Amino acid sequence: MAILGQIRKRSIFLIIVIGMALFAFVISGVFTSNGGFNSNVPVGEINGEKIDYELFNMMVDQAQNLYGLNTINAANLAWNQSITNETINQELEKLGIDAGKNQLEQIISSDETIVSNPLFQNEIGLFDFNLFSNYVNQLKSSNPNLYESWKAQEDRIISLARQKIYFDLIKSSILYTNVESNIQYHLENDKVNIQYLLIPYDLVPDSLISVKNSEIRSFLKLNNEKYEQPASRKINYVFIEDAPSEIDVSNIRANLEQLNDGFSQYNQITNSVENIIGFKEVDDFVDFIEIYSDENYEEIYKTKQDLQSEFSDILFGLEIGQVFGPYIDDGYYKISRMIDKKREDNLNKVLLADVVKELIPSNESSNNNYRKASQAEFDANSGLALNFTNQDLFIDNYNSTDEFDSGIPGYDNTRQVVKWLYEKNSRVGDVRRFNLNTGYLVAQIIEFKDESLPSVDEARDEISKIILKDKKYDYLLKKYKDKISIENLINEFNIELQNASAVTQNDPILVGAGDEPYIIGSAFSLDENETSGLLKGNNGIYVLRVLSKQIAENINLESAISNSLSDREIERISTLIIDVIESKAKIVDNRSFYY
Repeated sequence: MAILGQIRKRSIFLIIVIGMALFAFVISGVFTSNGGFNSNVPVGEINGEKIDYELFNMMVDQAQNLYGLNTINAANLAWNQSITNETINQELEKLGIDAGKNQLEQIISSDETIVSNPLFQNEIGLFDFNLFSNYVNQLKSSNPNLYESWKAQEDRIISLARQKIYFDLIKSSILYTNVESNIQYHLENDKVNIQYLLIPYDLVPDSLISVKNSEIRSFLKLNNEKYEQPASRKINYVFIEDAPSEIDVSNIRANLEQLNDGFSQYNQITNSVENIIGFKEVDDFVDFIEIYSDENYEEIYKTKQDLQSEFSDILFGLEIGQVFGPYIDDGYYKISRMIDKKREDNLNKVLLADVVKELIPSNESSNNNYRKASQAEFDANSGLALNFTNQDLFIDNYNSTDEFDSGIPGYDNTRQVVKWLYEKNSRVGDVRRFNLNTGYLVAQIIEFKDESLPSVDEARDEISKIILKDKKYDYLLKKYKDKISIENLINEFNIELQNASAVTQNDPILVGAGDEPYIIGSAFSLDENETSGLLKGNNGIYVLRVLSKQIAENINLESAISNSLSDREIERISTLIIDVIESKAKIVDNRSFYY
């Protein structure tokens, strides 16, 4: 999720890097696949330009491989990247910015999969772009489908190269003057030593001040962009685990005990009863495991750490031929027999043979679990949804604010639930049973909410705290008027005068108080030995006293400061450009058709 979080911050350089990484994979994939994009349904459209499914899916696969994302998060990353690429490239077309062979060669030559391919290396083992070009040209006649696939990738590579040219042009156009560099130098190097008094807002009783509903309502309207709640869809659901019953578990254990001790069984071929030697005594344990275990025997010597079981100490301490179990380990019932011990690579290792039985429900239990899920579905459809009359079922809820959520936290394979919520025909009251990997989830849609501001009651706690800060400041300002005294405030609120040394304007953190850019800025506006009035900060109300100032001497500034400022401005401007371009785009999103 870290990658998605960084993308949301819209670093243009990260966008380009990720774009290069995704498309580099696509290039490589062309030459290891059969080629040909077959899907007739595009993933989406951006200003009328279709996004091909096959190419998009290759980007999704690579996002999963590169960043360890699940499918839906990888699709979201690829989607964001596709929008950025396509909208920027459409703007570049209008501006007449193009890229040529040199840029194409540069990108291809940076892909290790292609560079290391012997087909494209010269006599001394170095990548030769001409060999690569000749190979691509030969595809026209030898493999037309693969050639067309390559041409699609080539177009996208050129698009990325054009983007780089564009942002390089932005970079070259942004310069900072000596005056601007000098300002930054003083922000970083001018210092002030202060004493300050901090009156936390909590020390002014809330009972002295009231917040009206009308004030909360007005605040929400003035800050609607910040507090607007996204559209959402909510369900109530119950989960019925398809798990073995206590009787099932008991039967599995009894079966393993029988396998361990030996048992009798009827042989239809010989028409007689045979006595089967148990696991603890049988000589051919490999054959025994093959017949009676849910997992095959593997001759692997393991250290105690390799066993990864709560019973590791017991298992590792068995004598050769000794058997332990039945015991439960990672969803399986097991009996284990010590086969051999040895010392290898300065480590003690053991060889164990296991008869394994998966802890799965019997047919009867599975049928019961299914009936319970069906009953919950029936109850919900009968108007009893909010209660799900099965008394032993725990009712939970899930609120979706994004059509491309990966699903309900804690459950696998619940992307299908989210897709159902956003189907065109879905309505409040609809009920559906979903088959998950581990059981059944029965859900009912209970709420559709449009994008809106929170109600006064919903926002009261958060907004009241903000309004109270302003009102408490005004209260103290009115109470003391021109009679502000550090000593009086110390006595009234029982607080201490604090010191802060070498404070700079470049660092918004005030030691002992927290994030206070306004307070720090105010300190630099005071003269030495001057005391401020009451100042409203993030964490309380302040009074400052400046003890001393150290103004840095003007020097001949190195270009490093200008470069640093320039990079920050490039980042800011580039991000704004992308935001504006994308906000104007007409986008059709068909991702839910595939993911």
